[in-house]
Amino acid sequence: MANSTASAAASWQTIAHRDSLIPSRWRLPAELLASLPTNVTGIPPQFLTAREVELTGLTASELARKIAARQVTAREVTVAFCHRAAIAHQLVNCLTEIFFDSAIARAEELDRILAKTGKVLGPLHGVPISIKDHFNIEGLETTGGYVSYANHGPVKKDALAVEILRNAGAVLYVKTNNPQCMMVLETVSNIYGRTLNPRNTTLGAGGSSGGEGALLALRGSPLGLGSDVGGSIRVPAAFNGLYGFKPSGRRVPTSGWECENMGQESIIAVSGPLGRSIEDLNLFFQVTSDAKPWLYEPLLEVPWKTDEQLNFNPRRLTIGLMLWDEVVMPHPYLTRILKAVAAKLQAAGHEVANFKPYDHGRAWSDILLPLYFTDGGENIRKTLQASGEPMLPSAKHLMDDPIVKPLEIHELWKHHVARDNYRTEYLEHWNSTARTTTSGKPIDVIICAPSCVQGTPHDVRPWWGYCSQWNLLDYPCGIIPAGTAEADDQYPDNYKPVNALDEGNFRLYDSNLYAGMPVTIQVVGRTLQDEKVMKAMEIIDQVINRKEKPSSRL
Repeated sequence: MANSTASAAASWQTIAHRDSLIPSRWRLPAELLASLPTNVTGIPPQFLTAREVELTGLTASELARKIAARQVTAREVTVAFCHRAAIAHQLVNCLTEIFFDSAIARAEELDRILAKTGKVLGPLHGVPISIKDHFNIEGLETTGGYVSYANHGPVKKDALAVEILRNAGAVLYVKTNNPQCMMVLETVSNIYGRTLNPRNTTLGAGGSSGGEGALLALRGSPLGLGSDVGGSIRVPAAFNGLYGFKPSGRRVPTSGWECENMGQESIIAVSGPLGRSIEDLNLFFQVTSDAKPWLYEPLLEVPWKTDEQLNFNPRRLTIGLMLWDEVVMPHPYLTRILKAVAAKLQAAGHEVANFKPYDHGRAWSDILLPLYFTDGGENIRKTLQASGEPMLPSAKHLMDDPIVKPLEIHELWKHHVARDNYRTEYLEHWNSTARTTTSGKPIDVIICAPSCVQGTPHDVRPWWGYCSQWNLLDYPCGIIPAGTAEADDQYPDNYKPVNALDEGNFRLYDSNLYAGMPVTIQVVGRTLQDEKVMKAMEIIDQVINRKEKPSSRL
């Protein structure tokens, strides 16, 4: 085994050549890289022009408007983001594929089209978009975090979600790191290494869309494409202080990606965006919906609804507040921020009622974890064995769980029945909230923590339940930045963990380690109420972050 591992190591060291694709003029000084601070977010502006800082500080929607109004060229925007992405990668190791030259050529082509026709190609004309590694991009390799996948060679066709973005005028320029096995909440692989959290490099950037999270946190991308089957969009968005959204199943294309659990349908994996504003998340879904992807992939034919088509009162939301899931208590900064958000919403005229979770612990151990690995993880192990690469600790922690074991067909059917029964019971539980609201109607959305922690030390497996619960239920949910952890955030003096998982999270807490980290909240709604959740996020965001709704005018 040692020889095969050494051979695999030589192989991936040869394959992972992306650093050589960074132009020499954009490479950071060796002496700087040798003595980086743990918070690297202040470094990129030092090496950018004032114009590049200005452009990379804009959201995707703002960039689209400025390009369409010819206030800036697509080429200028693309060069700025290529430069900033190159710097970000050198700081936190977030990229897997770099193709700046073809991106700049595409931007120049888009500028010519606009100059000649006076019209943009689409809503994303000239906007750089980053893509998670396991989505296929024509002409590039897709490793998905596996050494053995690197032998497949360049792919011949874009993933459908990528094709839609390209057709809308997006400029593709980088692919971003995802972890070995995908099913972990930290981004690290043998082929591309570990992605670090820009605000504290002793912590992980989240997973599995961790490369996206770290890149956006350093403003090396205005909008990124990720995927989520247990928190893989929301955890990186949360750990990096971003906006993110996990849609309901079969609303966004998932064809054309590479991962070892393709075909697993017990828990539906989804595609979705990470960004810097609610407007950008909305833009992503509107572009995707307008392309009518259900004509090319067996998706639900559910066009994205406008505000006018939503059947609820946005001036008075009824919100369920879930401070904890009765399995693991979130760290103190999370519960403090949630209470503060609830108070602000109440002061703004919205109703907030306590929401009691329904059997979240049982849902994880009896239903969700067995359904994630119905083959007991055998396919993952075979994919690793194909190249001789070792399983990393972040994946091994999960794969060694005694609950992970192969299911016989009749066992699988029983778990599917349990899943569907639990979904029905949860709907009944949600509907029962009508008895506690002043309107006599069920709550519109839930607000809760996105995780029990805002970043973990490397190779630590946190409790997944705050995100994976909603994958089990197929509920749409999104992430909103809401504050910052402070050094005086502390557990109550008499706090006693309620179980081993809670004790592990309790022992993980270090107020000095987390002080200064961004804190986010999660907004959750019922299946196929994606637009309602997004509108609720917009309203909540306006209240807690004092953001006005952006103008649609250029």
